[in-house]
Amino acid sequence: MVLVVSHEARMPTYLLTISYDGGNYAGWQRQDGSETVQGCLERAFMTIFGEPHAVYGAGRTDAGVHALRQCAHVRCPRAMAPDILQRALNGNLPRDILVRAVREVPADFHARFSAAGKRYAYRFLTSPLRPVFGRGYFWWVSHSLDLDAMREAAGQIVGEKDFASFASNPGYVRKHGTVRRVDHLHLVQRPGGIDLVIQGNGFLYNMVRAIAGTIYEIGIGRYPPAQMREIIEARDRRAAGQTAEPGGLYLVRVLYPPGILGS
Repeated sequence: MVLVVSHEARMPTYLLTISYDGGNYAGWQRQDGSETVQGCLERAFMTIFGEPHAVYGAGRTDAGVHALRQCAHVRCPRAMAPDILQRALNGNLPRDILVRAVREVPADFHARFSAAGKRYAYRFLTSPLRPVFGRGYFWWVSHSLDLDAMREAAGQIVGEKDFASFASNPGYVRKHGTVRRVDHLHLVQRPGGIDLVIQGNGFLYNMVRAIAGTIYEIGIGRYPPAQMREIIEARDRRAAGQTAEPGGLYLVRVLYPPGILGS
């Protein structure tokens, strides 16, 4: 018997870990007529290899959203040492996109479908004075926030729940519905502001920004902390607070199960 191995199966698969400033991009996903992070990466591969290569991301960040460690995979026509590929990519990318690491992974690895979860951070700047610099990297709040109330509300987010109230596209048909698991949500006070850090097995469209916006409104006293339970149970986007500004959101890390990346 002759074993036939497809050309694609013989192509080495690489995992890219990427940082980017999303301020100049219409999000991760390629779009006709708009500059995107995925589009920039695919042009870099075209320059290096002389033929198109699809780059598959672990998730889609929106316009203005940043990433500290986005992950993506690509299958290349020929093997290349990871450090050489990393240098070649960085030499052909804009200065606000950086490939932090490249590693070869098993052929069946998929940046999105192999992931076990993601961690995001949302940054609030609290200051009575309007900031002159860095407006695209946080949400400026000119008044104080009730951190205790925000933390009380945040505790009600943790767990496996129906998060339809925090999805910005409620009519979208989803294969897996609107139930997701949030493993932890911490509010960390730092000099000059507050960071909201959330980790879970998956997030709906604009879910993190909607949670951040709702917790912000609890922080300014618009809702009592106990109302968070009612907001979740309503399963209606109109019951929750506003969608926070995109510039304060960062994809911090993509999480993969132990051993899935190979040796």
